[in-house]
Amino acid sequence: MNNIQENNDENPRSVHSTQKCYVRFVNMTERTVEIMWINFIGQYVRYRILEKGNFIDVNTYKTHPWTAKDFLTKDELHIDKRFFYHPKTTREFIQLRYPDRNNYPENHEARVRAYITLPMYSLRFLSLLTVRNHILKEDDVEQLSLPKNISDDLKRAVTKRNRECSLQALSRQL
Repeated sequence: MNNIQENNDENPRSVHSTQKCYVRFVNMTERTVEIMWINFIGQYVRYRILEKGNFIDVNTYKTHPWTAKDFLTKDELHIDKRFFYHPKTTREFIQLRYPDRNNYPENHEARVRAYITLPMYSLRFLSLLTVRNHILKEDDVEQLSLPKNISDDLKRAVTKRNRECSLQALSRQL
């Protein structure tokens, strides 16, 4: 069950585990980032706000997924090139990094670095997010002369952002 849950990114949630993992989340972006643990019922629990260039050390468990979002826009970010980070023990990390090595240290624990980066978006999607950041409400999209498919996508992006951000914070940002 743990391996199934570990790889299930459609409905991530924590599963009980006794395998400790020691992680250092490193914010490699120019953004302020929200680090979130995903609890046992699949809710996102804000763990810490991480400023650009900073890191935080976290003691967690192997079956506890994590995610990161831009603090202002709530855009999903990557942790080690994925939207959901599944911690690895130090031993697992070394085995993946150095597969030809045969003698892995027993009971050796060290922090595994998990890098927070921007995902590689298509030019179309990146343009959509950029325009979205200048629009306050979904109705404002109607004032733009855009093809219907782009207009519909932009409305969805504005609605999703507004669901996750307070309008008060948005008006300060715009």
